[in-house]
Amino acid sequence: MKKQLLLPLCMLFVSSAFSQSELVNIYLKKAQQLNIKPVPFTKPQAAAAVEMPVKSSKNKVQTLSKTQATQAITEHYIGKTEYDLQTNAAIGNRLLVHNDSTISAAWTLIAVGGTSASRGTGYNYFNGNNWSPIPTQKIEPNSRAGSNNILVTSTGREIVIAHTSTGSGGMLLTARPAKGIGAWTEDPTVLGQMANDTWARAIVGGTNGETVHVICHGSGNSATPVNGQDGPLLYSRSLDGGITFPVLRSLIPAIDSSHYLGFNAEDYSIDSKGDTVAIVVGSFSTDLILLKSTDNGTTWNSRILQPFPVPFYDGSVGLPGGIAVGPSGDAHVRIDNTGLVHVFWSNVLLTDSFTTLGYYPNVLDGLLYWNENHALGAVDTIAWAPDKNGNGQLDVVSNSSGCGIAGNYRGSITQMPSSAVDSANNLFVCFQSICEDCDTLAYAVNHKHVYTIVSQDNGITWSNPLDINQNIDSAYQEGVYACLAKNANGAIHLTYQRDPAPGHSLLTNGLTQCQNWNLTESDIIYTKIDYSGPGGFPWRYGNLSSKAQFKSKINLQNFPNPADKQTVISFELNQNSTVKMELRNILGQIKMQENLGKMEIGKHTLPLVTTSLPAGLYFYSLKTEHMEASDKMLIIH
Repeated sequence: MKKQLLLPLCMLFVSSAFSQSELVNIYLKKAQQLNIKPVPFTKPQAAAAVEMPVKSSKNKVQTLSKTQATQAITEHYIGKTEYDLQTNAAIGNRLLVHNDSTISAAWTLIAVGGTSASRGTGYNYFNGNNWSPIPTQKIEPNSRAGSNNILVTSTGREIVIAHTSTGSGGMLLTARPAKGIGAWTEDPTVLGQMANDTWARAIVGGTNGETVHVICHGSGNSATPVNGQDGPLLYSRSLDGGITFPVLRSLIPAIDSSHYLGFNAEDYSIDSKGDTVAIVVGSFSTDLILLKSTDNGTTWNSRILQPFPVPFYDGSVGLPGGIAVGPSGDAHVRIDNTGLVHVFWSNVLLTDSFTTLGYYPNVLDGLLYWNENHALGAVDTIAWAPDKNGNGQLDVVSNSSGCGIAGNYRGSITQMPSSAVDSANNLFVCFQSICEDCDTLAYAVNHKHVYTIVSQDNGITWSNPLDINQNIDSAYQEGVYACLAKNANGAIHLTYQRDPAPGHSLLTNGLTQCQNWNLTESDIIYTKIDYSGPGGFPWRYGNLSSKAQFKSKINLQNFPNPADKQTVISFELNQNSTVKMELRNILGQIKMQENLGKMEIGKHTLPLVTTSLPAGLYFYSLKTEHMEASDKMLIIH
């Protein structure tokens, strides 16, 4: 049933160093091999997933012993829904772990046996000892709602912000005085009651914890331009816990109509820490933009993290070479304890072969990462589709069913990141990606699972991915839409949606057989990974058990990076070793191999002349009889 992808796994990484012809040759060839056809993109539908293989020790998935899994990972079934499209793109803020160890969880719900008119917010609460019973109705008393966010202010007021199609429509704020208890009250007017305001993202901030920041899409399903944009990103702010919004539906100048035609549904994320607020936004055919405010949303600075090759792309002018790479819309932003902003996202391969913009499902992969310590354009790839069988390639089905090789979620095959930070400033990320060794007989399509990784050095290095689904039926389950609670406390907490079938029931490519797989309900699962208990720290770095061990053994890096004519590779040995160095290009071809011989304990440097190497991304590795490590460099001319 499975067809093996024989290209090296490092090809999953998408670098701005690629020329358009290289993108066409590499990615279109892979699409042809897998019989993957481009799909026209129609707002605001969720597009499909993405993939292609890579060879790297970082890509090996981590599994736990039965004892360790039992000790470190616990899960609870907290909800059920017949509405299985939890987001079109980026993950919302749907899980809160409070200081008293209680938990609020939200998702989009149609109760079993319900109709579309009954859609709203599913909610469950952990009181410190037990979860409440599985909810059978939405929290909104009167309105149909979707795309929800859960918030709690410093006074304890619990708020859900969503959009509604009831009455005049628009943004809907539903609240109660205390978390976990009491009746919910709707306020359909406080956020402006504009019918086309949809797909909110919201967060609590401010030094007193009473500021509510809300962003939303201003054109909804109508495609009606607002302030000169089809899909403006509108910003609102309350300073009194959501009672009033003096800043209402405002445009941030850096992303107004003088810069962009508009954005797609849920292609944005927001975070806040004190008076620092960060927003990241980017759609298929726009730049990926970071907006940051240090005065609680009064003024904003902007940075373009990934430029799109055609400004104001509207289809009237073709893409260079007919193809381009753009943000898949799933970008996620997190502010750490020091105020540093971290951004995670995936990309999608685009084509202008339709009258509207099209995309290739299942052709790219790689979870991309940038933080404010990086130069602009210095983007890392921190995760790929895990190579569970360790054979150096990603084994997936061919597209014999017509439903693709994996579930139809927009973006990279490794996609939809969410993150958390603990008191030690350790950074945790979860994402969904192909499960290589899951069952493919039932649907002839690969399942996706949720994985987590961690960085203990502010994003410099990352652990192997840990598959959170350790139960006995995991090979037959699809796990998607994972949301991490932003604060970790000796454990990370997340929710995700799980069911037997790949994809979701709201597919828009006309493949009804793929939709029909998902006509039954999905489960909402809460998972806790305890990294301070008897199971120990469950993440691993290569063959080592801790980040500290890895760094002390080699400290491999190069400078400058990017390099033009020359770069210097540096490393450190903690014992006398025989050292070998190897350099490979993006295709996995060896471009340099050198036996450095016996080297003494201490720091060493190796100058590397790069003038004869074509511009592009390279991977270099250092091996001794005791260990090995690798890193990447970008060569420019």
